[in-house]
Amino acid sequence: MKILEFPLLRRSLIALVAVALTACVASSIDPQSKASMGFVYVEPVQLSKATVFAPNSSEANASSGNVPATVSEASSRLQQVVDTRTNLRELIESQAKEDLISKGYRLTDAASTASARLKINVYHALSVPVGDGRGIAMTVSAEMVRSSDGKRLMFAGASQIKDAEAKGVRMAPYAEWFTNDDFLVEQYRLVARLLAAQALAGL
Repeated sequence: MKILEFPLLRRSLIALVAVALTACVASSIDPQSKASMGFVYVEPVQLSKATVFAPNSSEANASSGNVPATVSEASSRLQQVVDTRTNLRELIESQAKEDLISKGYRLTDAASTASARLKINVYHALSVPVGDGRGIAMTVSAEMVRSSDGKRLMFAGASQIKDAEAKGVRMAPYAEWFTNDDFLVEQYRLVARLLAAQALAGL
């Protein structure tokens, strides 16, 4: 089963992700550019707002009384847990810095002294129904640009995880995402780590 294929994301989410992922072919930094690079600044990770799609009739019947009553309330509930418990920004930023250091880059905490900047964007939602459950739909894009002229040095994005089930990515009934915060947090952090690793592979 392909866990992270969700073609029916909200129109605005589709537009943003499509622009990010189809504007250019995924690329890696060439050795010459890497060798001549000074310090890299990792910009704060940008997160989209959470999106939840309305339950279908079977989900609504099974979840009656156990989940937020409206899509707006469900999205707000999901956003609250993401904001207060997942630490996604810190998680992905830390992972990016570790990857950069392991690949020989030098980092700086001052954007003004950086030769290049790494930008990371994360778009996320609770997926549309897939079989009897739902999962996390997420896209992580990473872009390295040269500070002096804004030239793009590297771009990559990831939205599907290979062998997702074997790596612990799970589907769950609609209601579980709103009644089991520990499960939601675990899955969000897992999916974010796996997709960030794929997006950052070209550094």
